Parts: sequence; C-alpha cells; structure tokens
Amino acid sequence: MGEAAERLWTVETFLARGEQPGVREELVAGRIVARAPPRPVHGVIVQNAAFEIRKRLRPPCRVVGEAAVRIDETTLFEADLAVSCGRFEPKAETVDPVLVVEVLSPSTRQLDLGLKADAYSELPSCREIWLIDSERRWVRVWRRLAEGWSVSSPMRGSGRFESAVLGDSIELDALYEESGL
Repeated sequence: MGEAAERLWTVETFLARGEQPGVREELVAGRIVARAPPRPVHGVIVQNAAFEIRKRLRPPCRVVGEAAVRIDETTLFEADLAVSCGRFEPKAETVDPVLVVEVLSPSTRQLDLGLKADAYSELPSCREIWLIDSERRWVRVWRRLAEGWSVSSPMRGSGRFESAVLGDSIELDALYEESGL
C-alpha cells in the first residue's frame, strides 16, 4: 500500500485558512513550518530596529512588524520587520518591501542566514536586508547595488552602518539598547 501524498499549500490557501491563535507559522515551498515563540531579547531588538527605522521614514513608506512577505506562490515568510513604500493593505501581505529585517535566534539562525536572505534578495523591490543577531552584537547588511548584491562583513561591538534605504547611519548601540548585549 502506498503512502498518502503530502499536501502542498499555496500562499492563497495558506492565508485563506485564517490566523491560528497563538501559533506562529510560515509557508516554505508549500509546507507549513511552525516557528518557536521569540525570546524577550529578540523582541527588544525588533522594537529598537523599528524605532530607528520609523524615525527616518517619510510617507508613504511604513515599517511593518511580523510582516508577511510573499516570495512566490508557495512561500510566505514572516519577517521581523519590513519597510514598504507601496500600497498598504492591513489584512494582506507586505507589498514590495524595500528593506527587510530579520533578528537571528537560535531556532531561526540557519533559515534566516541562508534561505530567507537569499529569497529576499530575489525580490525586485528589495534594496536592503539587515540580519541582527540576538545572542551577541553582530549585524550583517545586504545592499543591492547596480552590479548585484554587496554583503557587509559582520559588524560587532559599538559600530555603525549606512542604510542606503534610510539615507542615514544606524548605530549598533541603538539596535541593542536595553537588550543586555
């Protein structure tokens, strides 16, 4: 007797089932993947990054937390933060993100550094990706240039980096404020 075929989901069918209270999930290549709840330090860093981004944005751009970012018809990631300057639909995924921020946690580090960063870089609208570690002071920035992507060396300690999207520099001290790191 053969095994039952695994059901693969599309973004539309995944979204149509509605939110699952208390459950964090993403759709990866048609498969629903559960996400562990973030640790408090993760939330502090996400809030700090959102604050630093928000104070530099001009309308119509906005920063969205826990942003649903569609990669293709079978993949929908939940980015920690995404900046969009396109139309805003409160009950839909984030449209055309120009900046995506992922805070790396022990349970998500490999996915964020590999599959997610690569996938975000394929989005035509995406111009910058920030990967911020939640266990140590460590930030890597991906920036789209005319000739392709430039990936920074990891920044550590009290450094700073330039954000082309925001037109300003971002201090690591601001991102890690009150995080204990």
